[in-house]
Amino acid sequence: MPETDPNMPEPPDSLESNGAPDRRSVAVVTDSAAALTPELLSKHRINVASMEVTIGDETFVDGPDGALDDFYSRLTTLEQLPTTSAPKPGAWLEAFGAAAQQADSVMCVTLSAGLSAAYDAARVAAEMAATDLPDTEIAVFDSKGAAGSQALIVLECARMAGAGEQLPTIQARAGILAEKVRLVAYLDTLEYVHRGGRVPKIAVWATNLLNIKPVMEFSAGRVGSIARPRSRSGAYKRLVKEVTGDMMGRRAHVNVMHADAEDEAESLMNELGERVECVELFLTQFHPFMGAHTGPGLVGVSYWGE
Repeated sequence: MPETDPNMPEPPDSLESNGAPDRRSVAVVTDSAAALTPELLSKHRINVASMEVTIGDETFVDGPDGALDDFYSRLTTLEQLPTTSAPKPGAWLEAFGAAAQQADSVMCVTLSAGLSAAYDAARVAAEMAATDLPDTEIAVFDSKGAAGSQALIVLECARMAGAGEQLPTIQARAGILAEKVRLVAYLDTLEYVHRGGRVPKIAVWATNLLNIKPVMEFSAGRVGSIARPRSRSGAYKRLVKEVTGDMMGRRAHVNVMHADAEDEAESLMNELGERVECVELFLTQFHPFMGAHTGPGLVGVSYWGE
């Protein structure tokens, strides 16, 4: 599965003459809800605090470690929805400690505080770090987004850190992007959202009866349904329309996402790459932490324009 477009170079990390990464002013930390691939995390030297997913009596660490590779096939057979939990303060503190080995300060970008306790737990960990890491300044930032939107903010922060920018400058930039980035996606069903307590059963019944594939938006100040096409192809076209309309004449940063719908997501990524001037374009799959609340079949895109 492609994660980045090889024709779109990223600014290189600063290197010492021996080829080893140098110490930075700022290191970046995030949580696994951003669903960044191991390759992107390594390339941009991003540290991650992992969410947890509990299925029955088993609790798993959220992330691409292989333990939940069959998550979406298992999800369709479960009677009870998996439960999810944010990283505990100790997990955040461990990530901060690893980041402090790389830099003098830490920029931590979390999943929206409206969706998870990740932000609050990271704040607690930052207070703990005042004792454990007294020489390291830590800024905890609520992305106000999720999944691809969070990922795009994290990557911008990491690029700025790699270019030598200072923490206040990176914080200010993150604040601007949190208000700009959009996430639009279509769901195969509202069943999993209903089971999570976010929509009434009547909505599930109606969408299933009419074969509606709801197109949803989750952006700062804009949350909810934006279209109700009666096919996946119609929903796909609506995503293309949203992105191409918003990004016309602009240089775009784009993260295409999916939950066990790789073929459609790859087609969307390729089409957007042809129709939009993308300076950043990559594909990720929802980690189980997010997929547990959407179910399989989601295809989405997060983006912002320069």
